[in-house]
Amino acid sequence: MITIRQRLFISFSLILLIILSIIGVFFYTIFNLSEIHKSQTHRYDQIRRVEKLKEFNNSFSWIVLDIVTDYEKMDVVKKRLSKSNELFKTLVLKKKQIIQNSESLSEKKNLELIFKYFQKIERLIRYELYELVLISKNEKSFHLFNKKFDNSSSKITKLLDEEIMYLQSQLDKTEQSRNQFIDTIKVELVILFFIAFLLSFIISSRITKKIKDKLDKLNKGVLQLFKDDENTIKVDIGKNNELTEITYNLNSYLEKQRDIIHSREELLRNISHELKTPISKAKFLLENLKQSKNDKEIDSLNSVIIDIEELTNKLLQREKLNFAKVNPSKFKTSTLILESLSKLSIDDESKIELDITDDFYIHADKYYLTIALKNLIDNAMKYADEYPIKIEVNENKIEVKNIANKLSSDLIYYTQPFTREPNQQVGHGLGLNIVNKIIQMHDFKLEYNYSKPYNIFSIVF
Repeated sequence: MITIRQRLFISFSLILLIILSIIGVFFYTIFNLSEIHKSQTHRYDQIRRVEKLKEFNNSFSWIVLDIVTDYEKMDVVKKRLSKSNELFKTLVLKKKQIIQNSESLSEKKNLELIFKYFQKIERLIRYELYELVLISKNEKSFHLFNKKFDNSSSKITKLLDEEIMYLQSQLDKTEQSRNQFIDTIKVELVILFFIAFLLSFIISSRITKKIKDKLDKLNKGVLQLFKDDENTIKVDIGKNNELTEITYNLNSYLEKQRDIIHSREELLRNISHELKTPISKAKFLLENLKQSKNDKEIDSLNSVIIDIEELTNKLLQREKLNFAKVNPSKFKTSTLILESLSKLSIDDESKIELDITDDFYIHADKYYLTIALKNLIDNAMKYADEYPIKIEVNENKIEVKNIANKLSSDLIYYTQPFTREPNQQVGHGLGLNIVNKIIQMHDFKLEYNYSKPYNIFSIVF
């Protein structure tokens, strides 16, 4: 029997295949149009370059006309000859570019022939015309020269017109080809979209019917949950289908919520018990303070208030962990240790001995892991019989060591809220509970062992 997931997988695969085909057509269209655009741009540029050659041809005609007209004025002749030399130099520079941008062998030969005629015009102006200017006495002497020049200039004009007509015809063909290509692509896309829509409609109708049947059963189970005050959804919606997983997850959520409520009820009972002692102390000290202003009693009252504040902060911190989300990043163990130490008020740095053998990288939520390590260091300093305490880093673990008596119970006992040693007067029994919650959030491991004279708490990564 095919499940809803399998049906969806098959249908989405078919639709994805069509979408990929559409994307492929789209990119093929972009590529093709880009190539057409490049070709058109190239031809437009080539037309402009050829048009520029016509300007050169006209310029040479004007230069010749000026020289023939004012051949007796040598200053005019020299200026025009100088101008023609500049134009010929520019023409030489453009020759390579124009010929290289030709698209066919015939076009290339045509352009080479044009430049040959320009070279002929150059020789006519530079040598023959200049010689005529020096020896001629009347305008009749220029008749043969004009005939040669007009012949070359006319041939250049004719060849340039042919070149422009050729390029324009190629542009027209490209434009026609582009329009035909776009029309074909439009038809193909319409067909693909129609197939995708039709396929999606047929498959989604069948899958929707299957899901609706299952959801009706699930809805009955939810209504039963509210009516009969059940703790879990009890309805048979079959096996090997996705709604079985949803039902399982809903039941798991309901059970988790029930556990959270139970945990909070237990926590509130413990909080009320824990707050009774410091509040009673504060009341007693306040009564005494009314009668006599004693600095020692004021300090004691301040200590009680700090104790209540610390307890409140730890309770809030513990409650936040129930809904915390891990935001992992990569950082070194040395960074974690330094940030943890910076959050502690340490009056004497000699009380801590740091040994980092292997400063390895950790991938975790730095904010929460800093809180966990800070609590371990704080506990080690608070309950140490003598200093310094030791923080050691090697291989894949961070160890926090202090000289103290071995714990009387297993580690699991102290990770429960409000648990501590029978003779322990300081602390509230929440530190290790918070540490353990954070370590579990990251799937790391909290370990304890005793190696005389050290209690050793380790975070194993």
